[in-house]
Amino acid sequence: MTGEDPKLNIVMYHYVRDLPRTRFPRIKGLLVDEFRQQVAWFAANYEMATLDAALEFVKGAYEPSGDLCLFTFDDGLKEHYTEVMPVLADHSIQGLFGVITSCVEDHNVAPVHMNHFLMAELDFATYQNAFLKRLREMAPASCASAVVDRAVAQASYPLDTADVAAFKFFFNFRLDAAVRDVVVRSLFRQYLGDEAAFARDLYMNWDEIRQLQRAGMLVAGHTHWHRPLSTLNGQELRDDLHTSRALMDANLEPQHLWPFSYPYGKRNSYSPAAIELLRELGFHCALSTEPGVNVPRTPLFELRRIDCNGAVKALQATILRSASGSLM
Repeated sequence: MTGEDPKLNIVMYHYVRDLPRTRFPRIKGLLVDEFRQQVAWFAANYEMATLDAALEFVKGAYEPSGDLCLFTFDDGLKEHYTEVMPVLADHSIQGLFGVITSCVEDHNVAPVHMNHFLMAELDFATYQNAFLKRLREMAPASCASAVVDRAVAQASYPLDTADVAAFKFFFNFRLDAAVRDVVVRSLFRQYLGDEAAFARDLYMNWDEIRQLQRAGMLVAGHTHWHRPLSTLNGQELRDDLHTSRALMDANLEPQHLWPFSYPYGKRNSYSPAAIELLRELGFHCALSTEPGVNVPRTPLFELRRIDCNGAVKALQATILRSASGSLM
């Protein structure tokens, strides 16, 4: 620790898998062994918080002796049940698991994940060319009207190259969702096959999610369709969040606290209207992907997170420098 006032670090994970032994080794994720090492390192250097303790700290009602850490896992991926949960359980650590309810209930593959896996299957340049060609064939006006600010795109996807970040921003924020989904689904069927079968392999089912809860983990809302909430009109926003909450209430066990994780998560991906509706639906906090730590009085519906890749290594380096300084 640095001797400064305590802070809450919320670490964000998505894919955690033994990538070289999978069909999609180019997917950007964390190896399982690396995940185990990170968990052990955080457990040795931080107070591992439950969501209760983390929220009490942010509200100013709990003063820990050192920095806190909380783990979060977005998208409800199958590996969160098979690989992640056993590691957390071995360390008696609570994790928060965001679930996209359409992927669980209807066996849809979220377009954002179709994008990832097509990019991994074809390589980026080949996939981008195929996508744009299909888009021009199906909706020629879409390319001309969807302008991307490359600086905004790079800020939204800092771990990607400029070209990949621009395409992801175009795909997730600028294209009409209905048009985009038709295009990407046609490519998905062509190159990756049956969507429902793929979804059953990719995402947890309701029973597996309930088993997470019984192991002491918490489920987080992560929308029904995984679209940026800021791009939805009022009715679309209500439909998405109400559907997501209703499906979780119907299929999962009660929780004392219900967190929420914003899809994409930067400030341009959610809105005051979304925050108001989340409060109405009984969520207690929401997680962004804005980088940084949390301190007392950080807004509960704009909690910051650090990525499990570069940001974690930076934290480790900071603590090592601090420890070296204290020995001098």
